[in-house]
Amino acid sequence: MQAYSLDLRKRVIKAVKSNMAKDKVAEVYEITKQTIYNWLKLEKEQGNLKPKTGFQKGHSHGIKDLVAFREFVDKHPDYTQEEMGEYFSVGSSTISRTLIKIGYTRKKRAKPMRNAKKKSVKNISKK
Repeated sequence: MQAYSLDLRKRVIKAVKSNMAKDKVAEVYEITKQTIYNWLKLEKEQGNLKPKTGFQKGHSHGIKDLVAFREFVDKHPDYTQEEMGEYFSVGSSTISRTLIKIGYTRKKRAKPMRNAKKKSVKNISKK
């Protein structure tokens, strides 16, 4: 969802400052009362009503440079998904999806384990 326009914000605050009831302003401009309170607070703190910028737009941007990611994984095979996520500033689930994209599977154990069963050796007797 996009931010409300600066023009709308100014009109709403102007209506509130002209002693129009906040309920009525919210109804006329089809916004919530909480939005009005947020804008009043924003104006008081910042001195303007400009919307915030620089936040993520869209869903799950993830890791775009798969070649660099593959090189990183090859160079650091001992890193966990959480450690890789910290390096690339994404979550471990994003790392998991990206590993699958480049054809890798996640490490299931930190250290390899020996087989619990020993292979049986058949006794061959000569006649």
